[in-house]
Amino acid sequence: MAGIQKAKSEETQRRVLEAAVKAVEAGGLEAVQIRKIAADAGYSVGSVYKHYEDQDALVTAVDTVTLARIKAAMAAAVEGVSDPLEQLKALARAYLAFAQEHRNLWRTLFALKMAEGVPTPEIHVQELVDLLAFIARPLQQLEAGLNDDALAARTRTCFAALHGLVAISLEDRFVGLTEDTLDKEMMFLVERLAGRS
Repeated sequence: MAGIQKAKSEETQRRVLEAAVKAVEAGGLEAVQIRKIAADAGYSVGSVYKHYEDQDALVTAVDTVTLARIKAAMAAAVEGVSDPLEQLKALARAYLAFAQEHRNLWRTLFALKMAEGVPTPEIHVQELVDLLAFIARPLQQLEAGLNDDALAARTRTCFAALHGLVAISLEDRFVGLTEDTLDKEMMFLVERLAGRS
């Protein structure tokens, strides 16, 4: 009996999360409305709150799905690529492609700020660590002298720089790049960040 209840509970949680992901895909962070998501999933509002403490917890779960999808895109991008600089370029292009194709999920990933004192769920943290590891591995090959702390800092710097370029460009900011120059300048940035001129 306990096994059946557990399976039903897991199914409810899965369906609610699927409905939330679809809502974000369609309308961004503003579309995360518990009542509507509960109805779309076929459950009561109470069922949603049984699995997700509040709206922030549900958005965090959606963000974890988004990170896993970005990670899968990055894994596919570097499959069969052995040169570390080419790996970094492939990762940059995969990140841009994901942001372009899944703009609402990508925007939502960076839109939620956790309330003070609320820890980020461990699974979310692990997805972030795994994503950054894709960047760290080729960087380590290119700069073998970096210790662990320096490598972690360089990895975050590279991700932040690339994300900034992509964000400014995709949000049509004044200093953003148009699509025809974005790839070229992104490759320029990757080469400089990787210590190649």
